[in-house]
Amino acid sequence: MALNETLRDQLVQLGQDTAILLDDAATIAEKHDEELSHWKTTCETLGAQIGEETMRIAVVGTIKSGKSTFVNTLFGGDYLKRGAGVVTSIVTRVRAGTRLRAELFFKNWAAINGEIAQAAMLLPAQNRSGDEAGFDLREEGDRRILERALGELATDQLISNDTRSPGSVLLSSYLQGYDRVRPYIDEGHATAVFEAERFPDHRAFVGDDRMAVYLNDVLLEIDGEGFGDGVEIADCQGSDSPNPLHLAMIQDYLSMAHLTVYVISSRTGVRQADIRFLSMIRNMGILETVVFVVNCDLGEHESLDALQEGLGRIAADLRLICSDPLIFSFSALYLLLDRMADQLSSRDRDRLAQWRRETAMVDFFDRQWTEFQEFLDRKINRERSALLLKNHLERMEIVSAGITNWIGFHQALLTQDTGGAQALADRLHHQRGRLDRLKLTVKNTLEGALNQVKNDMRRAVDHFFDAYGDGVVAALIQFVHTYQVETPHYAESLRTAGFARTLYRVFQEFKQAVDTHMAESVNPKVIRFLREQEKYLVDYMDEIAGPYGSIIDDALAQYAGAIEGVKMAHWGQAPAIHIGSELSAIRKQAALSPPTATATMHYSAQMKTEAVMHLGFHKLVNLIRQVFKRPAEKTTEPYLALTAAVKRMKRETERSIRFHLMDHKENIKYQYLFKLADAVTSALQRQMLERFQHHGADLSQLVQRIAEQRLDKEKVTASLGQMETVARELTTRIARLKAEIQRLSA
Repeated sequence: MALNETLRDQLVQLGQDTAILLDDAATIAEKHDEELSHWKTTCETLGAQIGEETMRIAVVGTIKSGKSTFVNTLFGGDYLKRGAGVVTSIVTRVRAGTRLRAELFFKNWAAINGEIAQAAMLLPAQNRSGDEAGFDLREEGDRRILERALGELATDQLISNDTRSPGSVLLSSYLQGYDRVRPYIDEGHATAVFEAERFPDHRAFVGDDRMAVYLNDVLLEIDGEGFGDGVEIADCQGSDSPNPLHLAMIQDYLSMAHLTVYVISSRTGVRQADIRFLSMIRNMGILETVVFVVNCDLGEHESLDALQEGLGRIAADLRLICSDPLIFSFSALYLLLDRMADQLSSRDRDRLAQWRRETAMVDFFDRQWTEFQEFLDRKINRERSALLLKNHLERMEIVSAGITNWIGFHQALLTQDTGGAQALADRLHHQRGRLDRLKLTVKNTLEGALNQVKNDMRRAVDHFFDAYGDGVVAALIQFVHTYQVETPHYAESLRTAGFARTLYRVFQEFKQAVDTHMAESVNPKVIRFLREQEKYLVDYMDEIAGPYGSIIDDALAQYAGAIEGVKMAHWGQAPAIHIGSELSAIRKQAALSPPTATATMHYSAQMKTEAVMHLGFHKLVNLIRQVFKRPAEKTTEPYLALTAAVKRMKRETERSIRFHLMDHKENIKYQYLFKLADAVTSALQRQMLERFQHHGADLSQLVQRIAEQRLDKEKVTASLGQMETVARELTTRIARLKAEIQRLSA
């Protein structure tokens, strides 16, 4: 890891030194030189681009599998809140830093009130006598209405599918945490920072559902052990959280992650929740990024043999999902306590001493931990960072060749008299004309390719979101259609709690089912589809660029051969022109990000008025029957009303899903994929033009200064000689860096 940081520092310094050389060239040129300006921008932005490139490692697994303890072990200290609640909806991101710092990102009031409105839909007594204004948690009257509505719910209305209803938990948490969190939130996106000795205070927000519900994100910077700049570890919420929105948030991070560490407890082994979550990861198309860590509980295994027998069962279970899973097994808690031995309480010291006596298991854990660290080092340094450094170094190689040629052109020109200088400038101008025509051909080809790839992606998106075909929208609509509500199941609730409260319970269970289906089935397919479209885009453009790279190199070789007496840079095998490995950087530069998985969950349904009116209709029918002395069907009235309400509920949900996912489709098409195609094409065109630029030079200004005898040839010649020496030294440094990076990635 230290080697990687050293190479990055050397590359940044190389860019800075090259920028100084370009300043010297600009002094000689006197007037604006487009090539020099372009090269300097490349050098000046190098450091920022390298600093912005982040390798993301997601740590996932079921609740209580030991994810937070594992992340703490990676950083060598007890930094993250361990055993956080199951309702929190946050991903805790951790990076190395120069000091202890926790930055908490809060939701704004619009997001908070929107979530409350969704959770309170069909909640009895929560409406405000026809007031159409949106719910606002900041209003004391609104909070009282919500408290009263929750208080009137019976126990069975607070339970959904044998667990607490996510909607009621969300509402209760917002109410209970309001006074504590209110000072931190404003209309925008507020943050709170806890540094140094106040760093532990962030745990109160993360570990308490009443405050964590207000958080969007948490970023920790740790000054202990770590992975250096550019690496982020994310402790994700339990994959078996009862709230489907939490699963969607995990999916959003997984879609950006370069590596996923899946933590499994040796105490529980592979559970149904693990199989379901891993199947979802496979459907997302990212299973190849997953490595497994079995977090061993020393108290659960009598011996190393017993532990390894359990590990064998876990490996067999994982092979049902992954053909060849990579598994490391150790006790994160033992390793953490062992590292913190001098900071432990007496109880933890006694526990650690007892564990250390289990020498066979401890030695096994140490070996596995070492192997895992070596694996992580390879992933971070060799596979990811080496590729990124290689891309930037190739860019610097082009700049170095360009400035070397610029120096050579000007040195050749200064050896000529006025007539010879003009003749050389004319030959260069003629050769540049040929290159300019080739540039135009490249530009037109890329524009045609861009139109073609957009048309292809348009057809693919439309087909994927076809509501009447076999795509995800049609499947989701079918799920809504076939969802069954057994009205007799709610007989006791109708009798004791009444229609309105029972309807709230039915709706919460229905929405939970739809949201779960959305998170587990729809979102993974959407994420996989987007990854496939991104791959199609870069593969298509790289296929176009490949032949043109050879054509450009051949044209430049002819150009160099036609210019006698000029020292031209030769770099042997020219780097290939490709764009696929730079996709993340292109997205960042264009301020683009894939549409979030949580965005698909923001459909809405407004059924309360229609459902209650339908109940009123049945009451009116009974009243008329009583007037005409017919027996009222009191026993069936609630069931008829509930059945009708469910039908309306499903119809409105279907309408909302159709509208929302069609809108989501257009956003994916026009706000992401098409803009990404534009950005990729522009980046590829810039890369091609860079190849042209390192052979170009506009010498007209210098020729005019020679003709007008406004140039001190001796002084400029001496300056160019010094620049040539510096340029040669930069070329040597590039060659050394290139060799180091090749060795790193070998």
